Order: sequence, then structure tokens, then C-alpha cells
Amino acid sequence: MDKKSLVLTIFIASALLAPGVLRSEVTCNDFVLPIANEAALQQPNPKPSPGPSPKQSADSALYADGTRAVDEGRWVDAESIFAKVAAMHGENAEGALYWRAYAQNRQSQPARALETCDELRRTYPKSRWKSECGALEIEIRGRTGNLPNPQSESDDDLKAFALLAVMQQDEARALPIIEKILDGNASEQLKEKAIFVLSQSGSKDAQNLLGKIARGQTNPALQIKAIHMLAIRGKQSDDVLADIYQHTSDVNVKKAVLQSYLVSGSKDKLLEAARTEKDPQLVHTAVQQLGAMGATSELLDLYRSTSSVEAKSSIIGALIASGRKGADALGSIAASEQNPELRIKAIRNLGIAGGAPAAPAILSAYQGTTDAGTKKAAIDALFLAGDAHDLVFLARSETHPELKQAIVSKLAIMHNKEATDYMLEILSK
Repeated sequence: MDKKSLVLTIFIASALLAPGVLRSEVTCNDFVLPIANEAALQQPNPKPSPGPSPKQSADSALYADGTRAVDEGRWVDAESIFAKVAAMHGENAEGALYWRAYAQNRQSQPARALETCDELRRTYPKSRWKSECGALEIEIRGRTGNLPNPQSESDDDLKAFALLAVMQQDEARALPIIEKILDGNASEQLKEKAIFVLSQSGSKDAQNLLGKIARGQTNPALQIKAIHMLAIRGKQSDDVLADIYQHTSDVNVKKAVLQSYLVSGSKDKLLEAARTEKDPQLVHTAVQQLGAMGATSELLDLYRSTSSVEAKSSIIGALIASGRKGADALGSIAASEQNPELRIKAIRNLGIAGGAPAAPAILSAYQGTTDAGTKKAAIDALFLAGDAHDLVFLARSETHPELKQAIVSKLAIMHNKEATDYMLEILSK
């Protein structure tokens, strides 16, 4: 990874909401429902061994054939191949039984799929694939009208999946179960998943319950999670979120609302907070979300209208997430800002956000000042932009020993031919 990409990655990871990584097609922040899909075909790498036996090699090769059949939707072939893998009782046998059941279900053979899952459970009672088969069984039974009882499941993931299946087909039955989970002694993980299931319904009863939780009226510990779930509904949740923001004094709750506006795409609400909020933390949060939304013209207007150095600094930071558009705004700030600290930050961030296209503006900033701090910021920016060419140009023309040393120290670690050639030129003198 080049330096620019590394710095950009670190910045975004710290500045924005952390996206969740899910193993299923149901996605929301750090919430996971165990819905199996083709991506789950990738099994953990086996532990290194002196060398696989012929039986192990055949097992792995056949399993790979089965995964290709699933990827290509060849369900009959997939079932046949995974049956052979399962019969070998090798290291992939457990996964093969699950994927055989999956292929049978895709062929509209739910009864056979359930039988195969039973075989997995009997043959490998401690298999990690049991939960995948459990999810498949819930899906099959729910589709045939045999709704599962979420509370009868022992595994939290399966409880959540069963709850989703019931919610989709019989909401009147699901809502009391959700309330019981939220008010009871269930794990926090299950409660969070129950909130997610609740958020999938647009009914008045479901949204009222979610709104109560988001207001902290029923379970304060889950309030922030509920606020984030409200955002999934889009701008139709803005009034509820605005009411929560207005009536709470909890900074963390306010931050959660502002972060939710990013998800719902509510730029106007974020602008209002950025312009009127007195708490610098909240101004910073609002500005960061605007940067992630690419609201560069609004941020630039806000920069010019505020007298707060702290707010200006937050805006300069937020513009990185806006990419090329943010770089244009940073270039404008770098060219006109009189405050040395803000100007230096804008120039450095220009190198991160703008990359090579920003090089002319950065070079202009270097050449247009006698301030050593500004020049060093421009050197950093050219380095972050990966612009060895202009750094070599500056190194050849710079007469100030400290600045020249700063340029050369960057060129020395750039792994660029032009930079390397210049290093060799220095050594030859």
C-alpha cells in the first residue's frame, strides 16, 4: 500500500462510522444474522501438514468442484459432488453436507434438504456447520408456513433468524416476542439483533416500539443501537431523530443521531447542527458526516462563515473523505488561509485527498511562501501524493539545508525510480 492510501485508510477508519462486516446478505453496521450464502463456501485454511494424503487431496479437489457448481448455479451437479465429498469423511465432509442440503433446497427439494441437515447433526454433533443448517431449516419451514418458535432455539443466531422469519410472515406474533426479549434477560447480542429485526418492518406498531427504544424509554442500554436502526428507514425517520436530538443532553446520544443522518442522507439536518451547535464535539461529528457525504460546497461555505478555528480545523479534516471534490476545496483553503496552522493542515490534507492531480497546487504553495512550516507541509503533501518528480525538482533547486534534507528524506523511502535515480546521483558526487 502506498503512503497516500495508508494515511487515507487510517483517517477514514477513525473519522467515519465503522462499517460492519457480515457473512450474509442481511447487513447493518456490526449486526450479523446467520443467513448462509455462497460466500460462506470459503472454509478456514487447514493447518499446515507435512503433506496431504491422496484422500485429502481428492476431498479438497472435489470440494472445490462443488463450490464452482454452486457459484454457477449448477445445483444438480453441486448436490452430486458434495454427496461424494461427504461420503469420503474427510476434512471437508461437514461443509459438504451443508452445501448438499443447500443445493437440494435450491432444486425445490426441501424435505431432502432437511434430511441432509439431520444427517449432519447426527454424524457431526459438534460441527460449526450446524448453525448454518439450522438457519436453512428455519428458512424452509417458514416458507412452508411452519413458523419457528424463536424462543425454542438455543443459539442466539438461530433465535434471531427465527425471529426474522416470523416477523416477515406474522408480525402480530413477532412483536410481543421482541418486547419479551428486550425486557428480559437475553444477551445484549440477541437484543441488538431483535432491534434490527424490528427495524425491518415499516408498520406503525413496529416503528413506535423502535422509537420508544431510541428515546431511551424502555431500555436505555440499547438506545444508541435503536437510533442507528431508525436511520435505515431513511428520511422518514428524521422527525423522530430530530426530536431525540432536541430533548437529550447526552452527548453520545446526540452523536449517534448525527451519525444516523449520514445513513439516512439527511444533509440539511447535519448542516443545521454544524451551524448552530455550541458543543465543539458535536460540531466536529456533524462536519465529519458532511465530509463523508461529499458536501464540499456546503463545508467550504461553512468554513468561510465561521470564526472558530476549531471548527475550521474539523472541516479541513473532514474534506479528506470527500476525495477529489474535497481536494479542490482544500486547495482553495490552502491558497487563501492566513492562519499558519490551518494553512499547514490544509496543504498536508491536500496531498492525501488530491493525489497526483493536486501536485500543481501543492507545488505552488511551496514556491509561494518563505515560511518554513508551510514549505515542510508542502513537502509532506507531495510525499503523500506520491509525487517524486516534483520532490526531485525541489531538491535540485532548494538551497536551504534543512528543507533540502527534509525533501531528500522523503525521496529516500518512496520506492520510485526517479527518486532512486536522484539518490544514486547524490551518492556519486
